[in-house]
Amino acid sequence: MSPVAEDLGRLGHLLATDTLAVIAAIALMSWLLRRRENVLAWLCCAGVAWCLFNLEGLAEIEARPFGLPVNRIALLYPLLFTTLGLAASLVGASLPRGLVVVMALACLGLGAAAFPFHGLEIMRIAGLATIGVSLLILGFFATRAEAQIGAPEKLGLVILYALGLGAVGFDLYAGTIRSGHGTRLAPYAGVVLLGFSGFVILRHILANAEARERLNQTLGQRIETTKANLLASESARHALEIAHAVKLERERLMREIHDGIGSSLVAALASAERQGKESTTAVVALKGALTDLRVAVDSLEPVEGNVATLLASLRYRYEPELRKSGIAVKWMVEDVPELDWLDAPSALHVLRILQESVSNTMGHSKATQLTFKCKMALLQGRPGLRVEIADNGSGFDINAPAIGRGRRNMVQRAEALGATLDVLSKQGEGTATILWLPLVRRHGLNLEEGQAAEQ
Repeated sequence: MSPVAEDLGRLGHLLATDTLAVIAAIALMSWLLRRRENVLAWLCCAGVAWCLFNLEGLAEIEARPFGLPVNRIALLYPLLFTTLGLAASLVGASLPRGLVVVMALACLGLGAAAFPFHGLEIMRIAGLATIGVSLLILGFFATRAEAQIGAPEKLGLVILYALGLGAVGFDLYAGTIRSGHGTRLAPYAGVVLLGFSGFVILRHILANAEARERLNQTLGQRIETTKANLLASESARHALEIAHAVKLERERLMREIHDGIGSSLVAALASAERQGKESTTAVVALKGALTDLRVAVDSLEPVEGNVATLLASLRYRYEPELRKSGIAVKWMVEDVPELDWLDAPSALHVLRILQESVSNTMGHSKATQLTFKCKMALLQGRPGLRVEIADNGSGFDINAPAIGRGRRNMVQRAEALGATLDVLSKQGEGTATILWLPLVRRHGLNLEEGQAAEQ
């Protein structure tokens, strides 16, 4: 080989060795920052082993490093051990710790045996045999690999590692360790092998970092969702507690009204009836007050938004008096959906509107029949319930000035409900009170209008 070719080969050898040293240094610094990444430690050790192996190849036979009779056979075993350890770590092959310790001790023993027998041909043959065994172990690692890297990367690693170990065996077989001349493939194979390994490690670390970020985002979203569910659950629990407290208070008020004011009115009514006809006006007033009180108590009953139940309770309270007045009751109430917004205050407004209509029928209409109706109906495209109370009495002039506050109170209550009220009547054709209740109320109950109507 010409001197120029030798110089170029030596320069390439040095550059490859320096590159391996840089890879080992970067791997060491990265491992110090990320101690959990054991693959970085393996990369650092493999880089150091390849550097020492290449540096010894540069030394002349007469100038051994450190003045010791060390040859490349002694450094071959640390190189094989670290290279196989790096390969196992890259492909995710699970190895028992005991097996790793045994392999380390075996390589240490073989390397130490190369010191006194470095001149024997048997040592080079043993090195070549060890490389062959290493190739078999590499194939075993490939079969035990986990799915932490892709199939193309795993295939590339197996091929490059096989070529790299083959290049080391070629150098040993060519006898370059003795003459110091000839083409050396191991330095360049080491650069390619460890460079590709560093690329795979970097890609794997970046993929893990991205996966952790996605996981953190997912966990953050789950935490927010859990918080929202907990808040909703707490709100629902609080609402149930309030509803339970309201129910208990409603029951208490119903008992107090029934046992207190109701009992007093019943006693007063019984006393007035015992006094005879002279107390007819008082008897009627007491009966009216008692009925009003019972209607108010009925509005406190949980009707679950059922308008038909409200109409049934009103009929139940007034039917005895209607029969005494000679008025028959006709029931034409259909099966209608419930109103979710119909709570106790709203139910009282509905009952007061209908009660006013029933009272007017009993007091002024001279009717012989009162009809209760309820069915589904649309108003300007909005679904709702059409509640109607109609009689066949004498009727009145709807355009005449109203006497009293009855109709105005009914209108105010309807507006407080977000409902629509129509009173239809003609002389001699009876009167119909039509209350349209929306299935879904757009606005909440107007408390000021409701209180005004109540007063």
